[in-house]
Amino acid sequence: MSASLFILIFTFWTAAVWAAPFRRLVNFEWEAIEGAKSYEIELSQSKEDDKEDGKGKTFTFKVKDAAWNGRLAPGKYMMKLRSRDYRGVPGEWSPASEFNVGLETAVLKSPASRSRIVSKESDKVKMDFQWAPVGGADQYQFTLTSEDGKTQVSETLNDTHIKVELPVAMNYTWKVSAANKDGIQSDATSVGQFSVLGKGIENPKIEKPESEFVREIKWTRPDYASRYDVYVLKLNEKAKKWEKFKVIENTQEDTLPFDETWPGGKYQVAVRAKSDMRPSSPLAKQSFSVRHGDRSPAAEYTALVRKSIDRVTGWYAVASYLITEMQFRGSNPEKNSAVAYSAMGGTGRMGLGWFNPNTPWGFLSIIDLSGFTFNGKTQTFASAEVNAVYRQTIGDRGEVRFQMGPYYKELPETVGDPFSGQSQDLKITSAGPHVGAEYWYSLTPKLGLQINAHLYMSLLKISTPNGEPLRPALSTQFGFLGSYRFTPTFTGLVGYARREDKMSYNAVPRSDNFAVDGDVNESTIVGNYLNIFAEWAF
Repeated sequence: MSASLFILIFTFWTAAVWAAPFRRLVNFEWEAIEGAKSYEIELSQSKEDDKEDGKGKTFTFKVKDAAWNGRLAPGKYMMKLRSRDYRGVPGEWSPASEFNVGLETAVLKSPASRSRIVSKESDKVKMDFQWAPVGGADQYQFTLTSEDGKTQVSETLNDTHIKVELPVAMNYTWKVSAANKDGIQSDATSVGQFSVLGKGIENPKIEKPESEFVREIKWTRPDYASRYDVYVLKLNEKAKKWEKFKVIENTQEDTLPFDETWPGGKYQVAVRAKSDMRPSSPLAKQSFSVRHGDRSPAAEYTALVRKSIDRVTGWYAVASYLITEMQFRGSNPEKNSAVAYSAMGGTGRMGLGWFNPNTPWGFLSIIDLSGFTFNGKTQTFASAEVNAVYRQTIGDRGEVRFQMGPYYKELPETVGDPFSGQSQDLKITSAGPHVGAEYWYSLTPKLGLQINAHLYMSLLKISTPNGEPLRPALSTQFGFLGSYRFTPTFTGLVGYARREDKMSYNAVPRSDNFAVDGDVNESTIVGNYLNIFAEWAF
């Protein structure tokens, strides 16, 4: 009974026996031979380093069915098969067939297949690749390739892990195959794919339009950004809520043309920067106002020229210094004193104000500290005022601002002694109403002109040297200033101011002084000032 021709089918079971030497469960099946009652199988392991016949151990097995299973160490084998009939008479051996018992396929552990790994790095990240040990393996072949082909790593390892530094924001494929010292390899190469996401994109910075004549909205392009989602919202004035006006997705432009047909009002633009392999940025937002009505170039030029006097940015601060030679005049019938002298002096001023583009009303509060030096003595006196301010536009380039509010003022009084030749320094303090007006005119977008007039009426006595009532007196200030707008938030002014501060109070006739009924003690300071002025908006 011949077994020279047969069909052989064998499979490798993946169950592993972790004792040395490692063996795999192998299953053979072949086409049954007619009349065969049993079969003999001869397996011999091939050894390439065997000096005699290249054969290793030979194993012989007898089975009744046309199938055999057992455990074999990974390697190269030669197999022969013959059948026996019912008498036990063997047939001829089949020709030797060669086959391999390969190593198991490696099981990849980390990174997991199809995983998306989030990294906080902007450029590169170090990753640890791990796989399960393969029984009987002496080494492993590790291969990694990036989707763009720029990153390729190939290493032969004895360990079951490797650390590799990789560029972020890329897709990768990695492969692992096992081999032993006889050159027997895994049945198949294990393949894994994963993605490494880069650090999230930073917020774009949206430039706020300089004026209400909006032509386009611009923003910066963050590193690695490839496209943007842009949301345009408009404020519903009646409902007091933002409503979507326009949505643009996946634009590659970093500007948004502002359509001249869009209505005026309050807008907000929100921009999100995006990339294929990086988390998108949070929404960057910028609010701005768009002029109602005419937004033609001619109207824009007119509005641009007014910039030198424009004060519609909310809170602002002022600071000024006025320096001059002050002229002091004073009379005090009680002391039979009449004084007149000149002294170098100045006034420092600080103020805080507020304007809003939605109303012509605002306010301005000011504190002054003045002083002069005479005969080695320094006299200081302060004042303060709080004003409501009303603005009225005049023509294309002009504006009038009216001020009204209470004020507090101090004024020194110098009294000379006709007998001793000595002088005595006293102080008068009062309060009352203040009214003022300023006319501003814009020459260019940078240069402007201001003319001002202020009246202070002393009506309420705070204190007088003799405690007598205050006599009504009028103090005045007139001046003009040239302004230059250095930046949208800073304006400098230089000009002239004439101030005359005056206060008087009743004199008290007594036997030990020179006053008579109806006499008044009075102090007046007149100065022609060089006025240096600055204004900051914030």
